[in-house]
Amino acid sequence: MPVYTSAQNVKSGIPLGGIGAGKLEIFPSGVLDNFTFLNNIHKPMTSDDPKNPKGILGFHFGIFVKDKTKKIAKLLQTHGVGDYPLVGSIKFNGAYPFAHLEYQDSDLPVEVELEAFSPLVRKDEKNSGLPLAVFKFKVTNPYSRPIAVSLMATSRNIVGEWGVGRFNQILESPRSIQLHFYNKKTQSIDPAAGEMCLTLVKNNSFQGTYLGEWNMQARHFVFDKTSLSLGEAWQAFIEDGDLPNINTEKTVPSESFQLGGAIAAKTHLKPKSSATVTFVLSWHFPGYGEGKMYEAWFRSAGDVAHYATEKISSLHSATKEWVKELNSLDIDSWLKDSLSNNLYPFVSGSLWTKRGRFDLLESPQVCPLSGTLDVRFYGSLPLALFFPQLELKEMIQFAEAQRPQGYIPHDLGFKRTDLLSNSTNGLFWKDLNAKFILLVYRDFLLIKDEGFLRKMYPFVKKAFYWLTNTDKNKDFLPDNEGADQTFDLWSYYGASVYTSGIFLASVLALEKIANLLKDAELEKEVQLWFKKGRASFEKKLWHKKYFIAYNNTKGGLTQQQASHHVKAQKVSVACMAAQLTGQWIAHLLGLGYIASEEKIKKALATILEMNGSASAFGAVNAVLPTGEKDKSNSQSENIWFGITYALASLAIYEGFEKEGLSLAKKAWDNASVNMLNPWNQPDMYSSSDGSYLFGDHYMRNMVIWSLLFALAKKDKNIDKFLKR
Repeated sequence: MPVYTSAQNVKSGIPLGGIGAGKLEIFPSGVLDNFTFLNNIHKPMTSDDPKNPKGILGFHFGIFVKDKTKKIAKLLQTHGVGDYPLVGSIKFNGAYPFAHLEYQDSDLPVEVELEAFSPLVRKDEKNSGLPLAVFKFKVTNPYSRPIAVSLMATSRNIVGEWGVGRFNQILESPRSIQLHFYNKKTQSIDPAAGEMCLTLVKNNSFQGTYLGEWNMQARHFVFDKTSLSLGEAWQAFIEDGDLPNINTEKTVPSESFQLGGAIAAKTHLKPKSSATVTFVLSWHFPGYGEGKMYEAWFRSAGDVAHYATEKISSLHSATKEWVKELNSLDIDSWLKDSLSNNLYPFVSGSLWTKRGRFDLLESPQVCPLSGTLDVRFYGSLPLALFFPQLELKEMIQFAEAQRPQGYIPHDLGFKRTDLLSNSTNGLFWKDLNAKFILLVYRDFLLIKDEGFLRKMYPFVKKAFYWLTNTDKNKDFLPDNEGADQTFDLWSYYGASVYTSGIFLASVLALEKIANLLKDAELEKEVQLWFKKGRASFEKKLWHKKYFIAYNNTKGGLTQQQASHHVKAQKVSVACMAAQLTGQWIAHLLGLGYIASEEKIKKALATILEMNGSASAFGAVNAVLPTGEKDKSNSQSENIWFGITYALASLAIYEGFEKEGLSLAKKAWDNASVNMLNPWNQPDMYSSSDGSYLFGDHYMRNMVIWSLLFALAKKDKNIDKFLKR
């Protein structure tokens, strides 16, 4: 797992939250930042410097220790706020959906650890969509004398965009102490209209106390780290580790008032003993936009808290189950880390509406398009594995959005799930329909739902015939007419290796579907398309040792065309990292070869040699025959995480396991070691220095799970894990 210290400037944290429910992030410095649970997934609530997150003010954990006559109190974080004392350092282990923090401080006579998580239970969509974060502290007394310890959690009332009208309320039951955050004056147009709840889960080993409210803002008109006031909560806490059990429920009457609240848990640790204290932060922000799916399950943040209190142990165990199974596999430790930690878009980039519509966002802040088909072609693989019903739901939404002529739209909406768009640049993309066909067949293979396949079949056939109509030069391959595919700043013309390869794979998949559904006429038709399309693919695009980017002439390459990089609309002899994407998906789906096996293997070896060696950080998207990067556009000269991972997976399928894993590790190391930003990865990054260029929380990168599918071909235990 990625191991960091609080001294490192890690730029993202482990997201805590539920599918479609929003999240917050916990950082190696111990702070909480980047809140998106207030209907603000496209514009997170952050601290002042997003490149160096220092935590949302008011959300803190603290510790009080009384050892003999000595009293010590500190905030459990290393970024400073005001003059409050902080712990010395933190060791952070991140393995999404878990974060483990070890607080290190020479003044503290006890050992303090935190396991923070939100439930992510395989094939349990509801319990993976809960709007909550769990903070499970463990305090250990290593000495032979008793020590008194208290842990405190503080939260700030951020309900509603305006502080006036906010109030806090304490509700206590035999199972918990709940601190509720409300606002009486919110409007329906306010995305932050809702409620929050901070809960202490009771047990017999400690005593819980609370302070319902105080003003955290010490100066009028200013609220920053120099003016944060933990007020009477901190004063009471540092005295004996207790809070005064006061809650007035007064409503905020004016500005310059940041309403805080706190709960504490105090225990007397016997020698050589430990105690566990669990806090839960839950939220409920309904009714804005298309609403949230969790509104169908819970009426309030308190309902969520009650549910979590009752089920917290089983939810923890169920989440640990698949993590334990993954870690038991005989694969490299870095790969285990990258697989679990690349699942974060489940929470950081998902919409799940009240009426049940579900989408993974391409890039929630930079490019917040719902579902983006060319991207989900790669990134939705673990969605089908972990949450098959959500995967089928999203694919059905694309089928229902099919244009009358048969074109499958690029996405389902901008910041919403019901306003589909043809593309990002006004063109009709030639890779979308083929990817739609392949995803339908992939989901059938993984989920084994023949009813789904039959339901999708009319849409699949219509998608195929739309594609055949794009073949203007009658070479049985779609004709590209510019930047009309996933590389939307990179123009291809005529037969392109990327689009044509995926098309050939889709024809093989459609042949399988037609056979299963006993459509002999279509089966025969697609067999002809594959035979003739494959012949054109090899004739037009093969060049010595790889397939060129595109050829817009009637025949194969002339010697003059092959001798240099033609910049006109006729031919590009660039060597693309993604030239065998069609073969990658064909192997994933067991479809066989889209072209000569000998040529595929030779092309793969060339890509690994040329594109793979052109950068220390991954496979460069395109290089010229000279070995230089193709600098005709920003996409060609740089690296996409998803393309590198798909290429690495293909290498494993083709017997280049060492080379494939090494290539994938370069990309993962760039995110986790070089950029220190594994939980907010882009789509594209620099081939020169690894710096991030385009995108955030990018969906495509979850395609790293295809490496596990490739490895499963030779490992029964991996295959068993994938089929659970």
